[in-house]
Amino acid sequence: MIRNTPKYLQMSAVTTPSSRRLLTRGGLLLPTAGRMSWTMLGIVLLLAWAPLPFGSVTPFWKAVLASGSLLLLAATALTHPQRFAWPPAGLPLLGLAAALLVIVCLWVFLQAMPFMPSAWHHPAWALSAEATGTHGTSSISITPGGTLADMISLLGIGAIFLLALTEARDAVKARILVGSAAAIALAYAVYGLIVFLSGNGSVAWVSKTAYLQSLTSSFINRNTYAVYAGLGMVSALALLLSTLAPVFSSRGRSAERWKKIISYLTGSGGLWLLAVLFGLSAMLMTGSRAGTAAPLLGAGVMAGLYLAARRTRTGNLVAFMLAALVAGAAFLALSGDMLVDRLTETGRAWEARNTIYELTLIAIGDHLWLGSGYGSFEDIFRMYAGLSDTYGPTFKAAHSVYLETVLELGLPAALALFGAVACCLWLAIRGMLTRRRDRIYPALAIGATLIVALQGAVDFAIQTPAITMLYTVLLAVGVAQSVSSTSATARRVSRSGDH
Repeated sequence: MIRNTPKYLQMSAVTTPSSRRLLTRGGLLLPTAGRMSWTMLGIVLLLAWAPLPFGSVTPFWKAVLASGSLLLLAATALTHPQRFAWPPAGLPLLGLAAALLVIVCLWVFLQAMPFMPSAWHHPAWALSAEATGTHGTSSISITPGGTLADMISLLGIGAIFLLALTEARDAVKARILVGSAAAIALAYAVYGLIVFLSGNGSVAWVSKTAYLQSLTSSFINRNTYAVYAGLGMVSALALLLSTLAPVFSSRGRSAERWKKIISYLTGSGGLWLLAVLFGLSAMLMTGSRAGTAAPLLGAGVMAGLYLAARRTRTGNLVAFMLAALVAGAAFLALSGDMLVDRLTETGRAWEARNTIYELTLIAIGDHLWLGSGYGSFEDIFRMYAGLSDTYGPTFKAAHSVYLETVLELGLPAALALFGAVACCLWLAIRGMLTRRRDRIYPALAIGATLIVALQGAVDFAIQTPAITMLYTVLLAVGVAQSVSSTSATARRVSRSGDH
């Protein structure tokens, strides 16, 4: 145990026998020698870098991020191949998730290949050849180069998931990863607030030309930054809950409990409290409707599920919820003027989105089984935009990741991709319900999934690489901690002995 540390704080720092020698400072876990591997450091550096170049949304930075993830996986596999026993002990369902992702990646590759049956090739190629009198290579994808580039990004997502999964089997490393994500998000929130309050004239290292009245930090789009800030906020909230939940569950005097809570929040937990408050303030100042509603709901679901699973006393749970509502109302009053103004525009926004959805559904009907090519939405939408008087020939996203994914991949491959995520989500749900320790990580994965899933129904933040990477790491941590690594190893040894 950590000496001279109150019992209500010891639980947050000590989770496994192998992680008992830790120091806490400012709410951060500082591991002893050997705990922070260079693989962990690589993951943290990628998390820190990804938001800086506009969320890594441009093709160049997207490729850099994917390449970094793949190179880190290759280096780890070459130097520590023993870490990649598959599927991980206690997580056989991950084998199905991995198989589905491999199938999707293979299909994306085939979409860009000219050797697929010519009858499957997109008819736009034949029309182009007829118009120009030339016969070049053709493929299922209308943009084969972009399809292959997005396939690399998809492989990079798989790589960072596998890396985070293997590292986060250790509960201390899981906390370090979540703490790093929260601290990085706090840094970008502080930067965004400084820029916004000083005139909002720049984004990253260039002059700002869009969303001049909204806080976007280093991101171009306010909706995407709102989701990034929300994911960082729920990460910090998870760290607070993991420490404070034992206090809420205790049966001591109420005054004594609140004394302990205040002592923690003004001491070692202050960093995570600041991360929640600054993240919430920055999120509200974006003025994003779905980008604000989804994180607030995700945070509420995460906290409710976690506290309920711990059988927190009803009175304490109600007190916590009331305090959260009061704090949320206060921040809305202080930081939410723009959000309130934008809520009045909801009707017009939905009318515009409905038009895009109608055109996308028409396009899906023409590409239901084979898809138009992964990453091809902007190009394929040009062919259908003329059916509406609302939009011109260029539009970059369908404002629904579900419709866009079905259009680009085709229904079978899209269902396989959704299925891979669903397998991971199910593991997190099972872990949150069955684990007696460290269930905050599966609860965090559920909350984070709810955020990107809800916002993705009406927008496309999850397509931003920085957000994809952050969500992937949080999901991997939740899956890794959905079973006890100690008990899983024991089961594996037992099965080996039976043979």
